[in-house]
Amino acid sequence: MKKKKHILLMAGLLGFLLFTASCSDKSTKPADEEDPSDPSGQFDESGLTRQENDGSWDSSVIVYRDDTYDHYFTRFEGFTGADAAYSTLLPNGDIFWSFGDSWFGKVSANRSRDATTSFFVRNAAMVQHGECFDCFSALNDHGPQSAKTLLLHKQDPDHWYWPYDATVHDNKLHFLISHVTKTEEGGMWGFKTVGSDLAIFSLPELSLDTIIADKYKGEATFGSCLLEDGDYTYIYGTVSGYLSKRVSIARAPQGDLTADWEFWNGTGWQSSPSDYTMPDLDASDQFSVFKVGDTYYLFTQEILFGTRLFLYEGDSPSGPFTNKRILYNIPTQFPETFTYNALVHPELSKQGELVISYCINTNNFQDQFTNADTYRPYFLRIRY
Repeated sequence: MKKKKHILLMAGLLGFLLFTASCSDKSTKPADEEDPSDPSGQFDESGLTRQENDGSWDSSVIVYRDDTYDHYFTRFEGFTGADAAYSTLLPNGDIFWSFGDSWFGKVSANRSRDATTSFFVRNAAMVQHGECFDCFSALNDHGPQSAKTLLLHKQDPDHWYWPYDATVHDNKLHFLISHVTKTEEGGMWGFKTVGSDLAIFSLPELSLDTIIADKYKGEATFGSCLLEDGDYTYIYGTVSGYLSKRVSIARAPQGDLTADWEFWNGTGWQSSPSDYTMPDLDASDQFSVFKVGDTYYLFTQEILFGTRLFLYEGDSPSGPFTNKRILYNIPTQFPETFTYNALVHPELSKQGELVISYCINTNNFQDQFTNADTYRPYFLRIRY
């Protein structure tokens, strides 16, 4: 069984944008309960705080901070913070969440983190069983005295995994993970990507079957996002350059990421990796691609920790993606922090809205102990 994800309905610049959830809509309000006077379903603003959207090209776009999901991720014990928040809808209706560097332990009522009861792991995952604060359970082994990284690399601790996107195929979760290694220079940026591995989990128990090493090994980092379209799952990645992140594209047949990949070379698909990257498009390390009718959209955050969220459009999964527009400009929430890793979550979206998460981090690592809210995901609901 292949489970679709990243399918959004968006239309219109002044009629360009209209959003509906993925084909497996996890809406909290059934369609027959919508207000018939408001067919867009946009009337319910409970759990939301409207934001000023001076960065949008369209004044009809309404941006809300999602107080409900921000509350779900304001946690005081167990999993207490992370970045790189990917979500995947599972066949039983649960949502699989994966994260990069993560904190476990305890956070006090004033949101400070005690170093003696906090544990830093390289990757983590949670399963969401419904829409409530207690509906999240972590897959990592953790307790009062320790916490363990979910997926360990077989080499020494200077090698680790950072999660990327995932999909479901034949009742298995296919989960792309980036193999990262430490470098001698660079401080907090002292790391580099070695390749892309593939973790396979059985469902519904989410037990790890295997990790396929070096599913891709080369210049690109694949797994930034997945798009399931027709007979293929398209696998997007980035190639780092000087002050740039260029997009590379591969594909696998019908959601099976264990199969042989093909690579886009600018004019067609080939069996060997290609050095082609999409021209005139810079994307962040993690971004989203989705389709509406015959049009494809690429959503990304401004590179180099910029605050602007961009939307492009194209005629095929391989682009070219053009018509760049600013969707929103993220405000600064805390001093000495930066934003990154903005992603789309169709599993959370109701008709007429687009749900986005972004993460913040601190320039000073010790600030994460002073205020746990300086390292975590935050959520927006953008309505049309």
